[in-house]
Amino acid sequence: MSYEKAPGEALSRARMARWVVLAVVLVTITVIGYLHQTLAVGKPAGVDALCPFGGLETAFSLVTSGLLLKRVALSAVILLGATLAVALVFRRSFCGQICPLGFIQEMFGGLGRRVFKKRPELPAWLDTPARFLKYLVLVVFIYLTWTAADLAIRPYDPWVAYMHLTSAEVLAEFGIGLGVLIAAVVGSFVYDRFFCKYLCPMGATLGLISRFSIFKVRRNEATCIDCKACDIACPVNLTVSEAQTVESAECINCNECVNACPVKDTLHVSSTKGKRLSALAATGAVVLIFAVVVGAATATGDFQWKAATLADEIKNGQDSGGGQADAPMTGEFDVSLIKGRTSLAEVSEAAGIPAATFERVLGVPESEHGTPMKDIKAEYGFSPEDVRTIVELYRTDPAAAEAYVPLGESEE
Repeated sequence: MSYEKAPGEALSRARMARWVVLAVVLVTITVIGYLHQTLAVGKPAGVDALCPFGGLETAFSLVTSGLLLKRVALSAVILLGATLAVALVFRRSFCGQICPLGFIQEMFGGLGRRVFKKRPELPAWLDTPARFLKYLVLVVFIYLTWTAADLAIRPYDPWVAYMHLTSAEVLAEFGIGLGVLIAAVVGSFVYDRFFCKYLCPMGATLGLISRFSIFKVRRNEATCIDCKACDIACPVNLTVSEAQTVESAECINCNECVNACPVKDTLHVSSTKGKRLSALAATGAVVLIFAVVVGAATATGDFQWKAATLADEIKNGQDSGGGQADAPMTGEFDVSLIKGRTSLAEVSEAAGIPAATFERVLGVPESEHGTPMKDIKAEYGFSPEDVRTIVELYRTDPAAAEAYVPLGESEE
């Protein structure tokens, strides 16, 4: 019996489109992370504002009190909404079509395939129970975050570590996360999508939802030639060739199996009612959903693309009852808002203290006032607590502020 060959050009376009989308997302978010760590002023938002898992972490606080956890922005909740919307239609397409950490793993997995020729796989007795670890990670860290009202997973998160690679904090504060990141990359070189399969809490969340998704990969048994090309292509090691419908929560909807199938319409993305989409159309639909959600939120001003300055934090505190929203920024604010991540330039702007005062008292040249204090405090022998004291003194006695002697670096 002869079968019609799958259109190779169309399949190549679908595969290329997915990789282009993943590459654009990775490059964009990497540049944002780099600029967030290096720009003195006008820096873009940090990782906590641009990761959908942050929306899940702050969900309990948002529902019970109407407030977001510290560091988490509304944009993370918006991204979570877009991710869940996609999951209800196209399963774990965020993992296979958008996620930059997933793409990094996939690139190293591709290199591994070239080196090992035949892809190594964990034995079933170890692989099967290991895949449940990500659900344990999800439950543990969500429980700790919701009970402590703090981002419990942050020091252990490989993506947070990645976004801090150019920061002095990466080893001091995110050493464990950096270790997990290295393990994810090295593991993926040997076993494709290592972190996705065994440890990712976001993947666990989407895996649970994906069982209710509308579109799934389906196989036409009548035309299947049992070539196993789909099994070889699958980055999460699913046996697609034995499934009529790919129901596994492990499927990341990358559609690589569809693109690898040599027989036309044998593997396809379709709904329960028979509506079919090409792999290229599925990728386009996922991107469209994210673009519409993020674009709408940006247009309404709800999506945070820029990191909040000290002045922003003061105004937010005033708007929520901490003072008058139209009060001038003259230092009448809670000095506890001054943190290690705050720059002297921000303090000058918010408190109305001349930059020259900080230069004389702390010895920090104005050219470095835009650098976060945590990155220069050791060099100049002061701490954020010294800066808080100077601000408090300046309110009542500028001369006393000018005469202040820093106590030296302290732990924050």
